[in-house]
Parts: sequence; structure tokens; C-alpha cells
Amino acid sequence: MDRRARRDHTCNWWNDTFGKNLRYVRNRRKLTLQKLASLAGVRYQQIGKYELGVDQMSAYRLWQLSQLLKVKIKYFFDPTYIERMNNYHKGKTFHAAMPPELLDIDQLQAAAAEAMDQAEVQASL
Repeated sequence: MDRRARRDHTCNWWNDTFGKNLRYVRNRRKLTLQKLASLAGVRYQQIGKYELGVDQMSAYRLWQLSQLLKVKIKYFFDPTYIERMNNYHKGKTFHAAMPPELLDIDQLQAAAAEAMDQAEVQASL
């Protein structure tokens, strides 16, 4: 008898979203599966299952991974996060781990919009 709860399409979609965003941020922070797993106190296979959307993450695990990766937890829930990050950082190469402040896409986009506004004000003077 299978005791696992059946997951519907929506649940699987969220698991995939969490997993893709986790892998994206982990790669940008230049952490291996093994290193992140060691920091989180789990086996590397478990991190791999999270990234593939096979296993669900608990609320604690989401919080823990956001702390370890130094990224806001809301970005695990954002289905547009990877696309927005790729568009913002288009053409840039990061050979070292991406600093945490460059992972906060909302802050980056707000700063860019403010800079454009200031440029328009300066141009109008």
C-alpha cells in the first residue's frame, strides 16, 4: 500500500519552480551539490531531488537554503526569476561566485529604473 499522498499538477509545478530556482541560485553562487548538501546537513542526492522537483521541500528547508545561499526566500516562489535574472545580466560573465546583492533582481531593477529616471531629469535640465 502506497502511503505517499498523491500530488496534483499544481503541486508538481511548484516543486519544479522551487527546484529550477534552487539550481539557478546554487550555480550562480558556485556551490556544488555536495557543498550545499554538507552546509544543509543532508545528502547531495536530496538536494538533487529538490532541484529536479522529485521531492517537496519543507518550509524549514526553503528558509535554510535561502539563508545558506544568501537570497531572499521569495525568489524560490517566483516563476519568472531565472528569466528576469538572465535578461538583467545578459552578456555578463561571472567567474567567481555571484555576490548576494546581484541575486536580488527586484532591487537591481528598482535601482536601474531610478537611474533611468535620474538620467531623464538630468537630460531635461
